[in-house]
Amino acid sequence: MEPTHGARLADEFDRASGRYDLLTSLNPGYHDALRDAAKALVLRLPRIDGPLTLWDLGCGSGLSTRALVDAAGVDARIVGVDASDGMLEQARAKDWPAGVDFVHAFAQELPDVAARTLDGPADGAFAAYLMRNVPEEQRDEVVASIAAQVRPGGWIALQDYHVKGSKRAEATWSAVCWGVVTPLALAVRGNPSIYRYLWRSVLENDSRDELHARLERAGLTDISWTTAGGWQRGILHTVHARRPA
Repeated sequence: MEPTHGARLADEFDRASGRYDLLTSLNPGYHDALRDAAKALVLRLPRIDGPLTLWDLGCGSGLSTRALVDAAGVDARIVGVDASDGMLEQARAKDWPAGVDFVHAFAQELPDVAARTLDGPADGAFAAYLMRNVPEEQRDEVVASIAAQVRPGGWIALQDYHVKGSKRAEATWSAVCWGVVTPLALAVRGNPSIYRYLWRSVLENDSRDELHARLERAGLTDISWTTAGGWQRGILHTVHARRPA
């Protein structure tokens, strides 16, 4: 049987996992953008008694998980979900507080993961660089699933590259991918094919307007957007949205 798109992509991330953290460390602003989005998410959450419970969807090697721990505190319950065994191996090898767990699953399986791992909806959800890896015809379903696994009044933060509809952003993105990212991946033996996929997947990713409409169709409100600084301005975006109370 031919592997599915998700299985093939997970295999590519497995092959890239050993050099992933190194390559992201060479991207100016990558970690700052994760930290800023995680802090903004936590600050929006209604105050509760006790530690927060958060999803980290598409957690990869745990870089976004670390941003959530730093923002929410070491007592937070954080469940990282990713489809790549190799990336999760990198994540699990790091030092984490007791409340952090990692689950091997696709984003489309979130309802099943939630039933197995949590007693009820989480307070919030963070997904960095996830949605462009979801087939377009499944994105509405995934957004709705994320919304359903956050309690009323909770918040969702999605961070990703959105360049569709902006000639300048598309050109800058392509120049960075082919002039910087792919050569670096070759230099450090970081599976350049995943970065060629990265280039293509971002060009095909939802525009901001398309993702905004998906969030609205899922019943989310108070939708607000920010963009990163430096070379990523107008390219890397974070959107926050609230599940109505």
